[in-house]
Amino acid sequence: MGAIAGRGMARTTGGGRSSSLASEVARRLRAAIVDGEFDLGEALSEDGLASVLGVSRTPVREALRMLQLQGLVEIVPKSGTYVFQPTEDEIFELCEYRTTLEIRAAQLALERNPDAALAAMRRAVEAMTDALAGNNTKAYGIADTAFHEAFFAHCGNRYLSDAYQMSLARVSALRVHLTFLATTEPARSFEEHRRIVEIFAEGRLAELEEILKAHIMRTRENYVLALRDRAARDTESKAAGLRRKLGLSS
Repeated sequence: MGAIAGRGMARTTGGGRSSSLASEVARRLRAAIVDGEFDLGEALSEDGLASVLGVSRTPVREALRMLQLQGLVEIVPKSGTYVFQPTEDEIFELCEYRTTLEIRAAQLALERNPDAALAAMRRAVEAMTDALAGNNTKAYGIADTAFHEAFFAHCGNRYLSDAYQMSLARVSALRVHLTFLATTEPARSFEEHRRIVEIFAEGRLAELEEILKAHIMRTRENYVLALRDRAARDTESKAAGLRRKLGLSS
């Protein structure tokens, strides 16, 4: 829980202040999940979080409910609270949803605010370059998110942007957790982002739609493969631990 540890928060039970405290707890937890500080499927202890943050269990419980609405945690009755662990079907659906929104946002950004959108995309690519050079997974994921957000920030349609924000946290978390586990990433991802900038700068709308669709759908396949690899490694790790406990290790 290093990402959320630090100065404790003042305990309070007042209505407005309690709500504000829960929002702050939710903000810290959301950042830790999206940045990969918590693993997918990891259990989150209300008592442990409350102790580390220096608050009572009430704002922690409220914060976890907020994160549940964002799809970042799953609260299982009589079991506990866990960081979301997407299934393959959920990844497929999320990427299809993202494809629909992003292609339309890119079209509108190209029509309405091409210069501002292009500048934001280029800044993101520069950040990706630095992240790759430093092998910084977290920084690359942040830059990747900023790149795609540029379309929505400059599309001139708040409803389209709001719809994207509903899924942004899950998409961002998946980028950090899974992108660097795919064997062909992030090199291919970076090259595709560079090509998207070129196509956008030249105003080639049909090609822009084509490459965005291919890029997002390839991401979908990479996430699924990485998810399977994670599951296989977890199974191997548990089996090795069990062999060790039974004195069967060499």
